[in-house]
Amino acid sequence: MIRTALQIVALLLGVGVAQSIMTQVWNPLGLVDGLMIAVGLLALRLPFPAAVFSGAFAGFLQDSLAGGLLGLHAFAKTAASAMIASLGAVLMVRGPLAEALVIGVAAFVESAIVRTLLLFLNWPGAEGAPLVLGRGLATALLCGTLLIAGPRVGMRWRLWRSRSQLTLR
Repeated sequence: MIRTALQIVALLLGVGVAQSIMTQVWNPLGLVDGLMIAVGLLALRLPFPAAVFSGAFAGFLQDSLAGGLLGLHAFAKTAASAMIASLGAVLMVRGPLAEALVIGVAAFVESAIVRTLLLFLNWPGAEGAPLVLGRGLATALLCGTLLIAGPRVGMRWRLWRSRSQLTLR
């Protein structure tokens, strides 16, 4: 159990750092919420308390890497992961397209929560509504692409490795 928790923390740290670097490299990559993809996939597969904890940790990680109000993304990601975990417990969310749709909606909800809180607190930097919608769409598209293409790429990689090992002997 501790090993699983450490693996989740390592996964979220890796995704969070990669998301920060990708945003600096090419600004449109900032639309994709990689942490929401990781949290969403974990929330669909883990029990409710673990899903909520992973959302809170990912949100605090995003707050610490991005700056701004500490706890803003933590609250929003916790609410989104709780929504996904609850939805996954009530409905059967199976298949890559259904998972991508749920994660895209969760990314939209998370961005809307952040925007609403920033506007409520009169804090500068609230994203416009089209950008919030774009974040949900971009996250859903990348998540669907990864869920559909990921296993195929992995299978081809294993096939290539097995062929290259056969020729070396």
